[in-house]
Amino acid sequence: MSDVIDDVTIVGGGDAGLLTGLALRQLNPGLDVSVVDDFGREIPKVGKSTYVAVFGLLHDSLDIDEQRFVSEVKPVWKATVYFKDWCGYEPFHYPFDVADKFPDNDTPDAVETSYHFYENLYDSPDHRTKCEAIVEQSKSPWFYSVQNGGTFKYNNVAYHLNTDRFNTFLRDLCRERDVSLVNDEITAVDTDEGRIERVRSKSQSYESDLYVDASGFTRALKGQLDDEFVDFDLPLDTAYNVRVDHTLEDIVPATVVETGDHGWFWQIDTYDNRDRGYVFASDYVDDETALAEFVDEVDGDVDPEDVAKYEFTSGYYEHPWQENLVTIGNAVGFVEPLQSTGLTANLQAAMTLSNLLSGRGRVADDTVRADYNKWVRREWNSIYDFIAVHYRYGSGETAFWEDVTSIDVSDRVEHLEERFDTAGFDTSVDATRNESDVEDLLVFRPRNFYLIMRSMGATSEFYEDHDFDVSEAVRREEDEYYQSVSEDVADYYTIRELYKAVLETP
Repeated sequence: MSDVIDDVTIVGGGDAGLLTGLALRQLNPGLDVSVVDDFGREIPKVGKSTYVAVFGLLHDSLDIDEQRFVSEVKPVWKATVYFKDWCGYEPFHYPFDVADKFPDNDTPDAVETSYHFYENLYDSPDHRTKCEAIVEQSKSPWFYSVQNGGTFKYNNVAYHLNTDRFNTFLRDLCRERDVSLVNDEITAVDTDEGRIERVRSKSQSYESDLYVDASGFTRALKGQLDDEFVDFDLPLDTAYNVRVDHTLEDIVPATVVETGDHGWFWQIDTYDNRDRGYVFASDYVDDETALAEFVDEVDGDVDPEDVAKYEFTSGYYEHPWQENLVTIGNAVGFVEPLQSTGLTANLQAAMTLSNLLSGRGRVADDTVRADYNKWVRREWNSIYDFIAVHYRYGSGETAFWEDVTSIDVSDRVEHLEERFDTAGFDTSVDATRNESDVEDLLVFRPRNFYLIMRSMGATSEFYEDHDFDVSEAVRREEDEYYQSVSEDVADYYTIRELYKAVLETP
């Protein structure tokens, strides 16, 4: 069935709903977009962590002025995921400039350099990318350039966001850009033959050409339609969360993770506080024991009464766009948050939806729905694959860690593992590339997997069986390059300097 989309009703005024409204209006300026929610409810307090694509999505695709965003939202810049203690491995970073760790394949010394990285540099504290150096030196990505006479930013970073500030900013932006915010609570959904006919509150009905369910785990609209939910083989299903005080000087510009007995702990530093959490598998531990473990892990005095509990299921609906309903955000699915994919992936989905509508003249038919659903499935599975690798190469003595190392993975992961074993870090010819799985369109590419795998002890027969000579010239070139990186980052502003001096924040 074909529909011409002139108006959209989004149910849910959280980040996913507001971002979807902004994306739809940005690329479809003639579209009438409304977001319906009880805007008087308290905004969830969990700190938001993102990955590097968020910059282009917010500031290029949505045309949000960066200076204004920084002034009003007061983000913290995130340069890596820092695995402070993961399954007993030496601490390592997953940096957002991961490509800088890998040599160009078309250089004469590519194999020599990649072997040097494999053997000596992947865990070397003296060989950090700029993102890693930003974390090690507790810097922001902003710096003053004498040559260019101004303040500039190293762009391979992401954000940590305070949800109150971020959601308030998005609401203001929606009002400015003619996205209608309706303060109401949906209490009923009328359906007919797999379509949404209308949504209703106690006092009003809303009818639109297209509906978007952004109601989170409530799934107010999606729950009324039949669709298959694809479960991921991830046993983690519960999280504890609390905020503790910190100072700007204490901020770590990375999402810090450490393993626990039945899952893992996070630290997300925002401008206002330090967000601490424990993601665990309830099949392996009772709530009381997990809470005690979490409280013991958190620095400072934490009252267990202040700890919030969240429950979730990892997986996604097979058909995110079903007739005249698009489901987005946590309403369509969730993957436990180890690599902080949620907010950024939701925004990518919103932009993809908006692009598809714009490119088809706002005509929604079976073809556009199939294209969108295929894209969403590919993204979810790509994210799951990357998360699964962290557990596949994990270790531990508890039942949880013994079981999770045998987690299910796709053929793509098995191909990548085989490729790493037979060709090392070489990505010039990718064994997983085919018509249905184009690597350069996926969130996580082979080098992302390889870096995590090597940091967690994976070996490659290609390097182990061939003793490549590393020339003094290559060693010297690498040392000089990383030394220059360290010296450059030493001149970057700290978070405190940036906010207190450069941005003149009181």
